[in-house]
Amino acid sequence: MTHKDNHLLLQTQQPLTVVSSALWGGGISQATHFVNWHVPLDYSAENPVEQMRGHLTGWGYPVSQTVGLQTAASLTSGSVHEENGDQFRIICMATAGTGNSARAGRLRQTFSAYQCGTINIFVLLDARLTPAAMVNGIITATEAKAAALQDLGIRDEHGEIATGTTTDSIVIGCSQNPEYASHLFAGVATTVGNSIGRLVYEAVCEAAAVEKEE
Repeated sequence: MTHKDNHLLLQTQQPLTVVSSALWGGGISQATHFVNWHVPLDYSAENPVEQMRGHLTGWGYPVSQTVGLQTAASLTSGSVHEENGDQFRIICMATAGTGNSARAGRLRQTFSAYQCGTINIFVLLDARLTPAAMVNGIITATEAKAAALQDLGIRDEHGEIATGTTTDSIVIGCSQNPEYASHLFAGVATTVGNSIGRLVYEAVCEAAAVEKEE
């Protein structure tokens, strides 16, 4: 992982199978470069996708193998956690600005679309996960993010405990290394799911706490 002037770069030697809600390279993809691009709080662009393409090209990254997120949160407050587990290795990185915190399940003012991520979570695994397990991992990571905000006492504009912000994004990438046994599930009762949950929780708590101090 490298901290550049206006973005963080996570780079892998071999392509990872990725499922994400990313602005660039979102959905299901193969990627070696993972970018968290810092934008100003008042960021506005008619075509943020093409703007990101331009930046990726300027930075010299392979646009077809890059997953890119945007955030207005401080990059220096990002948190990284990693560990070795049962048939896997995992690294989790999160940046967390909570200024536009919100609670899912409540009627609120809405907009046609959001492009920028505020709580951005990257979960990269050296492991073998089925497609269903990767989606399961996203569920686990999202639950952990919500639990972190609950324990931090982060509240939305109505004073209720927030479950996230209005502009969150998540990336889960997996090496599909054949040396490992395959994980069919990634819920909190599984070894890999427990690690995803704990590391996301710790990273979001730390990033959000440091962000508030800066």
